Amino acid sequence: MAMPFESKQEMDVSVRPMREADLVEARRIFRVAFGTFLGAPDPESFFGDREYVITRWKANPQAALVAEADGRLAGSNFLTRWGSFGFFGPLTVRPELWNRRIAQRLLAPTMDLFAQWGVRDAGLFTFAHSPKHIGLYQKFGFWPRFLTAIMSKGVDRREAQAHKYSALNEADQDQALSACRKLTDSIHEGLDVTSEIRAVKDQDLGETVLLWGNDSLDAFAVCHCGEGSEAGRDACYIKFAAVRPASDAERLFDYLLDGCEALAAERGLRRMEAGVNLNRSRAYRQLLRRRFRTDIQGVAMHRPDLPAYNRPNVFVIDDWR
Repeated sequence: MAMPFESKQEMDVSVRPMREADLVEARRIFRVAFGTFLGAPDPESFFGDREYVITRWKANPQAALVAEADGRLAGSNFLTRWGSFGFFGPLTVRPELWNRRIAQRLLAPTMDLFAQWGVRDAGLFTFAHSPKHIGLYQKFGFWPRFLTAIMSKGVDRREAQAHKYSALNEADQDQALSACRKLTDSIHEGLDVTSEIRAVKDQDLGETVLLWGNDSLDAFAVCHCGEGSEAGRDACYIKFAAVRPASDAERLFDYLLDGCEALAAERGLRRMEAGVNLNRSRAYRQLLRRRFRTDIQGVAMHRPDLPAYNRPNVFVIDDWR
């Protein structure tokens, strides 16, 4: 999720890794930037019950950048590495500094970090209706491909046979991480979201739901739950979910979603939220059948201009915000 601002006028801007002392101001800028862009009546309180900045910094402080201008924080960007795949955002800049090339200054070291990590495919989620956003990212080799729907529904009580990662002992957690890594690798070579599973557990952001078959992991979902996470108050946000490629993947996807809704109901949450790339057409249609409805749409931009794991028969939930 990003806020790009192409400019005509240069500033003396420096970029460095984010420090803990930057977090409060970086979070304020994040809220004000998105609130201003989207026309919120009180930008300072926008996303007030959701947390993106502190949680992502804690997950990987080396993957967060800030820009300084005239001795003050001007903006920030967060990178996420999922093995061979990476994405960035939220990228935000103080509104009074829009159109001063600060976003471009943040993006150059972002690309350097992707290169250092050996990321093979990279992406981002941005506003589909903004030529300014899309034009900026094209300068860095990203190309718009497919719409991404951010969807939601009310929580229904479900029966589920899924297991919880947090309930496992240490040895079984290690086994589960290995199984999750193997499953995502079967979808897209090198894809690895175990850092998300660890972050949710270590920061108490929610739960990872595991659906085991007879001798392997069939599916899993990383869920953020409630205020202080990316879900926000009274919500369960499926940050990432995946089903192993199989002839019965659609059935397993339903069971996995049952497990996520059961988790939400158990925690007294009232709203489910999930993002899905519309080129994952079977997963999207199944969410519609389960009464998910689209709240907002963005566009996924890719570098290189290839679909990565956004394919019709892939049952994956994520949205790269």
